[in-house]
Amino acid sequence: MKKPWLALLALLPVLVLGFSRLRLETDILATLPGDVPEVRALKLLRDGFSGGSDLIIALEAEDEAVSEDLTAAIAEVLGKRTDLVKEVRWGQPMESQARSGAALLAWSLENADPGKLQELRSHLEGSAVKARLQRSLQAVSTSLDAEKIQRSSYDPLGLLDSLDTSAAGALEGSLFGLVSEDGAFRVLMVTPAGSVGNYKAAGTWLAEMKKLVNSIVTDRPGSVPRLRYTGEPAFQAEIGAGIEKDMSSTIGMTEVLIALLFWVMFRRLRPLLWIQGLVMLSMVITLGLGGLLVGKLSIMSLGFAAIVLGIIVDYAVLIIQEARQHPSLPPGELRRLAAPGIAAGACTTAVVFLSLLFSGLPGMAEMGLLVALGVVVGFLVMVFFAPRLAAGRQSGQPVSTTPVWHSHPGLARLGTALLLIASTAVLTTRGLPAFHTGAEALRPTKSEAMDTFEWVQERLGRDNECSLPVLITGPANELKARSSALGIRLDAAVSSGALLRHALPTMLVGDPRARLANRTFIDWLQKEQPRLEKEIDAAGFTEAAMGLLRGICEVWKPGGSEAAAASILNRMIATGVRAEEAGMKKGEGVVLASVSVAGKPGLPDREKLAELQKLLTPETGAWLAGWETLGGALSTLVREDLEQQMLPIIGLIVLTLFITFRRWQDLVLSVLLLSIGMTALAATMSLLGVGWNLASLAAIPLLLGTGIDYGIHILLALQRSQNDVRLVQATTGRAVFFSGMTTVIGFSSLFFAGNRGISSLGLACCLGTIWILIIVLWLLPHWRKWLGGKGSLRQQE
Repeated sequence: MKKPWLALLALLPVLVLGFSRLRLETDILATLPGDVPEVRALKLLRDGFSGGSDLIIALEAEDEAVSEDLTAAIAEVLGKRTDLVKEVRWGQPMESQARSGAALLAWSLENADPGKLQELRSHLEGSAVKARLQRSLQAVSTSLDAEKIQRSSYDPLGLLDSLDTSAAGALEGSLFGLVSEDGAFRVLMVTPAGSVGNYKAAGTWLAEMKKLVNSIVTDRPGSVPRLRYTGEPAFQAEIGAGIEKDMSSTIGMTEVLIALLFWVMFRRLRPLLWIQGLVMLSMVITLGLGGLLVGKLSIMSLGFAAIVLGIIVDYAVLIIQEARQHPSLPPGELRRLAAPGIAAGACTTAVVFLSLLFSGLPGMAEMGLLVALGVVVGFLVMVFFAPRLAAGRQSGQPVSTTPVWHSHPGLARLGTALLLIASTAVLTTRGLPAFHTGAEALRPTKSEAMDTFEWVQERLGRDNECSLPVLITGPANELKARSSALGIRLDAAVSSGALLRHALPTMLVGDPRARLANRTFIDWLQKEQPRLEKEIDAAGFTEAAMGLLRGICEVWKPGGSEAAAASILNRMIATGVRAEEAGMKKGEGVVLASVSVAGKPGLPDREKLAELQKLLTPETGAWLAGWETLGGALSTLVREDLEQQMLPIIGLIVLTLFITFRRWQDLVLSVLLLSIGMTALAATMSLLGVGWNLASLAAIPLLLGTGIDYGIHILLALQRSQNDVRLVQATTGRAVFFSGMTTVIGFSSLFFAGNRGISSLGLACCLGTIWILIIVLWLLPHWRKWLGGKGSLRQQE
């Protein structure tokens, strides 16, 4: 106590180390529980396939011709910037994709059913090929089926007959799924040349991309197209910049508002300055220690700073209030007088926030730990320094004996009755606030990248359906079998109406045993290529009819089809090192498929989605990997966590209250305070049409902790004053009002957070804190007087 600066000096190396470890976490998935299958599926979808870190450039022009021309120009310029861009993928004309298409078909043939390839060989050997070509020629001449005519004209040998044609949609989507049906909307997928693993690097790289694209667009005549950007680099840059802005703006705004409130209430400049200094010292220590314990600030945990500011400034004000009531006390005596109530409140608040460590959301757990740490640090800093700065330097506080409205017992009775009747009436007529199970609480409040992503889904999707990614996981050598088995299930679901369509890239999934067995056929086909081309020409087909055969054989010559098709295969299949880096076990892999259900792009029909989830049982190894399924899974987890947390939290609060008061009346009043406050909050949310979500549910334990803190200070003051309601409201009540309003200011700053869940958490905490303040400052003193509660034992003696 005599030399607190020595403790600060000893902490300095620890704080420096903590700040060196502190970083901003821009990955939303990192704030979610990794053991939840839906979260794991989203991480696999992003990290397991090439393209997960791509920048998506969405372009919409006045018509198809302008859109195609401009997209080609952008792709050409970006492709030449090898210092910035590794690869550009876009919806090229079909003739431009001949190489990649042939590579995929060659790979598919390598992994086809060996029995089917042997049957194909029997139709192409010797004179049998003439009969096969005549059937194709007849189909071109007489068939009324346009698809059959087209296929026979470019594949007269029937090479594709040995493939799983039901999976052709996956192949088509992999090549041509970047253009809208009207052709005016197109997407470019741009892979960065290097790592853009942190938000600053992503922001710099994204700025370069925008500069390049804008220079291309402005140099071309005609109307200006609509250009927007999304994808992992855009999200990283946006979220990282948002966290920095939220941190600076919320802390700055909170500090200013608290300072203004202090000046309005106390009209003293010097205490305001040293309070601000102690608050900043507390925040510096908290951030340093937080860097050691957590190491990061995420989009969820960034709100801790405003909450801590709103709480710890209360401790200084309570000490100042005691110094004004006892102006002759030295620092030590002042500390002993003020510390017990502050310690009880700080411990209760810290314990409640620490309960968030058991939350199913890691981001929420981090916020709880940081707030609890900040409360403890703030308590120690204020108890060490504030009495030294406040003792003997505060003028005595004159207490007015003039009655005011909130000290009148009749109005308190009326207020109690109205509060109970109104809350009961609202909850009876409108019910409890709804619980929203969607994943909207995890999304940014304002996000150009998210809006653009939804725009892309809308323009590339169909109006009356929602496409969802499906991941098929398992041992790499079983992926083809699992994909085939799942295809049978999904075909049945389409027939029953549960699904509209599905696309499984089964024919692209590797099969080592099939490749070994098909080696003989591949060698034979390459050897027979000249003969087969002569037969095609003799049958009367054009030169284009030989393109498929030539393309496939050309791919096989240099070194195999897998390397030639890798740029597309890696976007749908992950095995080996890439799968392990994405979190799969050694020897396992994952296949990306898609299904479509009734609904709108991004908004599936809930009943159809539930049917689909029942279909994808664990033995299939298949999981839905969309944000659409994440909300329900996390909401269930959060509700279970809350149910498990509430009993220990209530037990700890009751124990703290018993140790603090040792009187059943004060214990009952504290429980009554919290119960009626939470009831009033529920009624207000129902009246406003605001529901709970998986983030705002955390407001319940938080309000229990902060609410009981105010009750402790008022009830202890009533003990000391022998239930002098007017005196307590004019003295301690004044300090508690300031404390409560600073907490409201801290929570209200969360409204402007970049995350919808944190914003809704701030709203719920603000409303709840206001109701608890009304009860604590107006009704609670009268309730204690009506119960006949006595003063402290010391005063009774």
